[in-house]
Amino acid sequence: MSVIAFHYDISPFRSGYVGVDVFFVISGFLITRIIHAEASAGSFSFAAFYRRRARRILPAAFAMLCATLLGASVILLPQDTVSTAQQALAVLTFSSNILFWMQQGYFDAAAISKPLLHTWSLGVEEQYYLLFPALALAIFALRRWQMLASLSAICAISFALCVVQTRLQPAAAFYLLPARAWQLALGALLAVEAIPAPHSQRLRIGAAALGWIALGASVNIFSPRTPYPGVAALLPCLGTAAVIWAQPASSRTVLVLIRPLIAVGLWSYSLYLWHWPVVSFATAIWGPPGSAMDKLVLLGVCAVLALASFYLIEQPSRRADWPVTARALAATGVAALAASLVMMSWSGFPARFSPQQRDIADFIGYDHQTVYEEGSCFLDPGQTLRALRSDCLAKGPRPNVLLWGDSHAAHLTFGLKRALPPATLLRATMAQCVPYDEPGQSTGCVAFNQQFSHVVRDLRPDVVILSGNWTRTALTPAARASLLAMVKAGTEAGSKVVVVGPSPQFDRPVPHLLVATQRFGVSTRGHTPALFGEVDTQLRALVNEVQQTDYVSLLTLLCPGDECVLQTSDGTPIAWDEGHFTAQGSALVADGLVRTSPILAATLAPKSE
Repeated sequence: MSVIAFHYDISPFRSGYVGVDVFFVISGFLITRIIHAEASAGSFSFAAFYRRRARRILPAAFAMLCATLLGASVILLPQDTVSTAQQALAVLTFSSNILFWMQQGYFDAAAISKPLLHTWSLGVEEQYYLLFPALALAIFALRRWQMLASLSAICAISFALCVVQTRLQPAAAFYLLPARAWQLALGALLAVEAIPAPHSQRLRIGAAALGWIALGASVNIFSPRTPYPGVAALLPCLGTAAVIWAQPASSRTVLVLIRPLIAVGLWSYSLYLWHWPVVSFATAIWGPPGSAMDKLVLLGVCAVLALASFYLIEQPSRRADWPVTARALAATGVAALAASLVMMSWSGFPARFSPQQRDIADFIGYDHQTVYEEGSCFLDPGQTLRALRSDCLAKGPRPNVLLWGDSHAAHLTFGLKRALPPATLLRATMAQCVPYDEPGQSTGCVAFNQQFSHVVRDLRPDVVILSGNWTRTALTPAARASLLAMVKAGTEAGSKVVVVGPSPQFDRPVPHLLVATQRFGVSTRGHTPALFGEVDTQLRALVNEVQQTDYVSLLTLLCPGDECVLQTSDGTPIAWDEGHFTAQGSALVADGLVRTSPILAATLAPKSE
């Protein structure tokens, strides 16, 4: 429930993704308890174990897979259709978590555009099923203290790896089994009663209450900036462990009250399987669900599909004779495999789209690296200022203009070079590094921004342009003070400063939105989150009070009224993802920026003799 509420943006589950961590602990507990009981009785069979797991997981998953591939071939752009086919192949080979880990990157496609992204947790689970039974039998053959020590060591080592990787390789910590194994091992320790069950009913109730409090807190207290899983994952996992360990005896009244939750628990696997493709395809057509009615409709569609899956696929597959289920699994698996290969070999069926739509869709795979000077003047968060190529900060004949900020500064580079022909454009930009102090910034970004005052003192540019992906964090007192300090450092060095406001941000990649307007009649209005208007207004008020400083609102420039400019005059999308400009978009914006800023206009004006 917490995962679905999080993905459907239902308050107050702003960190409802912790439901996956809860699931891993429960899974570790249940699977270990099954293996331990059968091993103790001398009745464990690998064939029977894997047959039960296949009955439980694969029928509904393969049905969802076939339906998702069909939906992708009708709804999605060719590139996204091919991507979905690749995701399906990863699901069929129990490696979807590895695929999504490999795809992670600063400019990776938005999660919502991957209709099988949710299967990463199934990948972890399936890899656990493949590896754990043999390991468990070996551990259970040891003396009890050795068994407990072995499981505890797995838990401790994996947790330590999780904490370290969350800092250094967050995608690996999130998606891969080694950093998740401690959650499964925690459940395993509960299954073998590493801690004796409480004998006092009062202790049971107290432990369960604390566990539920921890779970209730964990679904709402973490923010997108919280490093996760890492140490933060202890809260939902220990809360789950406390509830499992306590197992308080429930009264008849409590059982009646929680009967709806028990029903949701029975349907939970099918609900999980179908909830993400539903919202992913809906977003591809109409955009993310915004109103309560939108979310209610999506929940209804998800529930109908889940119930159909549960009663027509899950339950019959578990009751049928194994040869019958095995044949059905083979048929659906082969169908999904064949469909995936055809979709990939036919490049996602581009003939579904008009030539104009195909041209727009090609921007999904836009090569921004050259346009943004990635690796030379646009750095990764792990790099330092010294990694800048020498010509990035090479002064030329006056005037000199220094561009500083994150990717939302780098995407102005192409246009500013062409809009400032009398000037020399100096560039120093870093991914995920807004030009102010922000919680969660990398150490590389902190060091990068600390060098700003030294750079402007050494270069003494005529103008400094500060640009970034301004969000609500820019409105906090600490961020405002930090930004003003950056501006002051520029003016004290003798430079004039231009602060560029937030770029228009859309609820999906602009090429997706443009094609959706043509194919499905979707309006181009209302696809920019309201928070950017609030940020723009407050930043303008802050900067306008500072001498020798201009503020340029890109929202005013590009979004007059309620509708934003989505294409340049030649039909090119202004951005290739949710808000990063194409070369043509950068040129359009830079021309408007130079016209709008009195400082830039005066700096570029010919000097009288």
